[in-house]
Amino acid sequence: MKRIHVSASLVALLALAAVMGGGQAGEAGQGAASLQGAEIHERIERKAGRARANPRPFDAPDQALAYYRAKRLGSSVRPDGSAGFDSVRAYRLAEEQVARMPRLRVSSRRPSKVAKAGSSLELEAATAWEWLGPGNIGGRTRVLAINPKRPKIMYAGGVSGGIWKSKNRGKSWQPVGDRLSNLAVNSLAMDPEDPNTLYAGTGEGYFREVVRQTSLPLRGGGIFKTTDAGATWELLRKTRKESFQWVNDLVVSPRASDRIYAATRKGVFRSTNAGRKWKRILRSKARGGCLDLVLSTANGTDTLFASCGTLEQATVLRNRRAEDSKEWREVLSEPGMGRTSLAIAPSDPDVVYALSASNVPGPGGNFEQALHAVFRSTAGGLEGTWEARLRNSGGRKIDRVVLSNPIIAFLEECGFQGTNGFFAMGWYVNLIAVDPGNADRIWVGGVDLFRSDDGGASFNPVTYWWSDPPIPNSVHADQHAVVFHPKNGRRLYALNDGGVYELRNPRVAIPSDPLAVCTPGSNGGDWKSLNRNYGVTQFYHGTATPDARRFIAGAQDNGTVLGDESFGANGWVTISGGDGGYSAIHPGDNRIIYVTSQNGRVRKSIDGGASFSEAIDGISDLETNNTASFRAVGPNFLFISPLVMDPNQPQRLWLGGRRLWRTDDGALGWRAASAPLSSAGKVSAVAVAPGRSDLVIVGTDNGWIHTNDQATLAGSTDDWPGTRLRSGFVSSIAFDPENLDIVYATYATFNGEHVWKSEDAGMTWSALDGSGAGALPDLPVHSIVVDPAESGQIFLGTDLGVFASADGGSTWGVEASGLPPAVTEWISYIETPGGARYLFAFTHGRGAWRLRLDD
Repeated sequence: MKRIHVSASLVALLALAAVMGGGQAGEAGQGAASLQGAEIHERIERKAGRARANPRPFDAPDQALAYYRAKRLGSSVRPDGSAGFDSVRAYRLAEEQVARMPRLRVSSRRPSKVAKAGSSLELEAATAWEWLGPGNIGGRTRVLAINPKRPKIMYAGGVSGGIWKSKNRGKSWQPVGDRLSNLAVNSLAMDPEDPNTLYAGTGEGYFREVVRQTSLPLRGGGIFKTTDAGATWELLRKTRKESFQWVNDLVVSPRASDRIYAATRKGVFRSTNAGRKWKRILRSKARGGCLDLVLSTANGTDTLFASCGTLEQATVLRNRRAEDSKEWREVLSEPGMGRTSLAIAPSDPDVVYALSASNVPGPGGNFEQALHAVFRSTAGGLEGTWEARLRNSGGRKIDRVVLSNPIIAFLEECGFQGTNGFFAMGWYVNLIAVDPGNADRIWVGGVDLFRSDDGGASFNPVTYWWSDPPIPNSVHADQHAVVFHPKNGRRLYALNDGGVYELRNPRVAIPSDPLAVCTPGSNGGDWKSLNRNYGVTQFYHGTATPDARRFIAGAQDNGTVLGDESFGANGWVTISGGDGGYSAIHPGDNRIIYVTSQNGRVRKSIDGGASFSEAIDGISDLETNNTASFRAVGPNFLFISPLVMDPNQPQRLWLGGRRLWRTDDGALGWRAASAPLSSAGKVSAVAVAPGRSDLVIVGTDNGWIHTNDQATLAGSTDDWPGTRLRSGFVSSIAFDPENLDIVYATYATFNGEHVWKSEDAGMTWSALDGSGAGALPDLPVHSIVVDPAESGQIFLGTDLGVFASADGGSTWGVEASGLPPAVTEWISYIETPGGARYLFAFTHGRGAWRLRLDD
């Protein structure tokens, strides 16, 4: 049985739980309080040894992407997975409408402030929202730019979190791009002559919106430029067009800093005047366009390579005079070759590498989107000079899994439970880089990072996504880039779905071991997370304790995380793995926490999150896929299933699937509280009336609203009456706390009204999207909060931040208290025992925020 280290922060959390839980501790809490130091660590280690007979839970990216697709596109998704609705155009129109909407600041202590777009109101309230973190958890990061003259200065781009700057080699970060109109930063390029000038390309959306049809708003809004080291940014006007909605790569020529190359979905573009004008020099018909550029100036010209194509046939092209030529030659293409990453050896520009994913199943049917081949040219990348150093049909097994999930491919050999599987995402995670001092030492990455010391003929792992610190090579999964220090090749930075990591000894000797994937810590050097004040975490849902001081939220790829005022923004801890979903906290005993992960899995903690146990007894609809025993699949539940605690009785919780599930005893057991819904949908939203537990209203992913006014008595044969307001995904439901006959529902799906109101407890409904300048754009709305102190004040969490209404929804405006325009998946309201009133926002890409409403 494998023993895997538990993080030190989790040990500390157990000690803190005893003194910070609030309420009555119970036996488990009292036991935790009596433990000290090493005894605490020993107890957790014993638990880990028993529980972790497998690697820790892995996120499920394909399921997550399908969830996003269903939420935003609904029935407009065709049977082949393509979209029947142009969400890219819809987002562009929504952004234009948002720019014209009024700006609002709402409060119960003074009249609401309303101003026109572009007024001083936004500047006045720029710091009203308080960023809570997490600064230490990270999030998906694809790019890093380092100042070659002052390497302490670095810039990173979060794919839904904007641009971040560090002045101390990544020890801490600060946002410098929150005012950008588009936060989906996918590429960065620095002027080598003037490092204060940078270009930021936006739009990771191709991978999410097109490849996986998620409709998540990660499409770009052009290229932004700064000339003052990130203090201010301007949108390059000529890039605000369709050709620049997916800016996959940017390169500035060292020979002329006003010459820039951009790889986009439409091909390769060139600017010769620092971005003011652009000319297409390569047209791509591939669905993803061109995704990777590398540039060599060794021959006194801009020799530019472009890799174009992803899920379709990929091709590498070469232009020997890109500064003034449109003449390209195909230099590498093979049948079945998919997305291909490129790298030029800094120490020998004649050496060019390519790492290709496979678009076909390959040997044993194991290699679709896994390894196709590693290629090398030693003649400057000319056609006919490329050699396959490694193919998926050769080498050792460990060599062939460089674009697969390595530990899952070796479950049996490593002695873990489960069956080997070749899970791969080479269309999405695919990188290659060359050591600046050794043309034969190369780095490649998919889920984990690997290194070769023989020019790509063989590889050994150097990171382990499934291990926990203090193991030195515990690094988050899903690798996007490797960047070397510009003056010191002995320092390396890795960018992945967990943020930014540093390796200070990238040239350490690595033993050649065919089973190296089984033993974390055995090779690869000492890695360090650089996620401090780096707030790019992507949340699905969040909640706070009644004192508004502790926060729990479910994150994509980063599990369920917990923060506290006393921990600070950089003290958040991961308390549950996989993709985190909904959470609930007992209002009278903060040690009691419920969390969900993929597909309806509920877990419960009675010690403040230090340990969890499954809490699914009685839920007969759950299923498990044993291909990899720690990946649960529940076809009867949404990927992120709503879990809601009864505000009147915290021992009662509701879980939504194809039917309603209810527990009345704190999840000791669940029972069916409805027959399978007659609407044939899955429950996507649940609301329990405050002060009246028997009135419950739920929404489904296909647009239905079901109501039951005797819900606490409902059983497995009861059908809940329903009505369908429109097609689409019901994302949230909320009662007016002052009048239970008034209920609101929101829809996250495009192409229809997004806010609805009932004045008869859910019997009849009317749309409430406003009118005129105060009308809502056609934009996904995910969450709604009715202000209990003033029921005419309503807040919405949307794909472009928080909107508000001061008149009960007759008109809407942008909430102008300084929150960035990030995807806001969930908002919630807390009034503390002392009467302080707070609004919380949990965003997809900018972490968690808090706004005090009575300031």
